[in-house]
Amino acid sequence: MTLTVVEMELDINMLGNILTGIASVVALIISIYTYKLAKREQRYADLDSLYLEALKIGLEHPKLRNPKYTHNYKKSFKNEDDLSRYECYAYIVWNICETIYDRRDTALFETWKPVVVAENKLHRRWFENPENYHKFKERFRKYVTENFPEEYVCEKNSQKV
Repeated sequence: MTLTVVEMELDINMLGNILTGIASVVALIISIYTYKLAKREQRYADLDSLYLEALKIGLEHPKLRNPKYTHNYKKSFKNEDDLSRYECYAYIVWNICETIYDRRDTALFETWKPVVVAENKLHRRWFENPENYHKFKERFRKYVTENFPEEYVCEKNSQKV
């Protein structure tokens, strides 16, 4: 069987088209992977920045991160300004926790779960206050209730202020 020059050129062109198609698919897969990786890194950086700001506020106002005050916040923060500041702060950190939950990224959540645990220990009483239910999605409230039980909050360790 002999191939003519025209048939050989068609075979070479077809092979070139197949290789180009394969290279395009590989490039697309690499692009998608790189995009997802960059997106995850950006989400991490965003959360890191948010949480750093919350911690800075906590450094400026240490009582906001002191369980002696946060576990019985309505009585511990005696004046209206302090109570308002605490309630705002608790809302900020629980919003960060809800953002972590909303991202639905297993690797990211593994990194940030200790933050959710820590903030739950500090601010669970505020979160459980019926006045604050409307501030969070029902599925997030349910997630917190089912995955971070009340025993994370140690009433025994909360001393009267």
